[in-house]
Amino acid sequence: METSIGTALRLLLLLLLLFGLGDARLLEGRPRWHSLRYFYTGVTRPGPGVSEFTAVGYVDDVPFVGFDGGKYEPRTAWIRDHEGPEYWDRETWNARVWAQTFRGILRTLQGYHDQGEDGSHSLQLTYGCRLREDNTTGDGYWRYGYDGQDYLTLDKATSTWKAGGVGTLDARPKWEAGGTKAERHEAYLEDECVHALRRYLRIGGPSLTRADPPTVQVLRHHGPDGDDVTLRCRALGFYPAHIRMRWLRDGKDLIWDTEDGDTRPGGDGTFQKWVSLRVPQGEEQKYVCIVDHDGLAQPLAVRWAPDPSSSIGLIVGAVVALVIITSLVAGFVIWKKKKSGTKGGNYTPCKL
Repeated sequence: METSIGTALRLLLLLLLLFGLGDARLLEGRPRWHSLRYFYTGVTRPGPGVSEFTAVGYVDDVPFVGFDGGKYEPRTAWIRDHEGPEYWDRETWNARVWAQTFRGILRTLQGYHDQGEDGSHSLQLTYGCRLREDNTTGDGYWRYGYDGQDYLTLDKATSTWKAGGVGTLDARPKWEAGGTKAERHEAYLEDECVHALRRYLRIGGPSLTRADPPTVQVLRHHGPDGDDVTLRCRALGFYPAHIRMRWLRDGKDLIWDTEDGDTRPGGDGTFQKWVSLRVPQGEEQKYVCIVDHDGLAQPLAVRWAPDPSSSIGLIVGAVVALVIITSLVAGFVIWKKKKSGTKGGNYTPCKL
């Protein structure tokens, strides 16, 4: 049971990265896109600290609402300060309806796959829409996952559900017969979702339309064998989430040799990301990290540089060591002279 729940939670994180923060990688160029996304997950046998049903809503990759089995709650100040009790009561009721719907779907899917009532199973849903700054809309999406695998995806071109995993094909007619109509979901994405996104952008105002530039630094880490080192380029404190980071050497893009970290929330409404590269020791300054973001007037080019404080520390240490050695030598010389002077004072010549 714990393994299945863990798989469900890992899948939810994967969905967040693939369909949430991961979508930011596709937003090349300008003008910017704004997005509204929701992520739901339900489990048949929740364990300690795990709710039977959870929901998180994101505007522009920032969580602004959430539900964890109790009440629908704000995750940002702008939605908390703007919406009254009626909004939170309504959304709490909707979340509880979704929780009940998930329970029914899970039971149905267990029956489809002859799984009985034993074991723990999970259902995931992610859906959302996008809106460009010039007010044109982008493609919305609606995707279900079951037990850690893709299950059904809304195909807007044909207004049908597209199979995403083994055993899904037989389930599609029953899925449609159960009231999960593709046309209804498509209409939501093209109308209600976009309308809600426009409304949240008005409410959020500058907190959503701002562009905070990243703080960038390059760190060096020695490898275990000592023959090479790893350079890690870190970008911190930027918003929105879309950022492009790459390594160059002599003007050549080293994208295939780069380890690319995920864009992650920084915990303060901003984001952070890193890219790393293994390089020969002694050639660190031949590599440059290029960072491009909406908050920058032009891309940044950052190289690794030795820490000045470490150089100062070495110099100070050398000076201190030299002073100590000089003091010891001087002390020894003085002691030697004193010792020689004492012997000379007590010497009595022989009388002839």
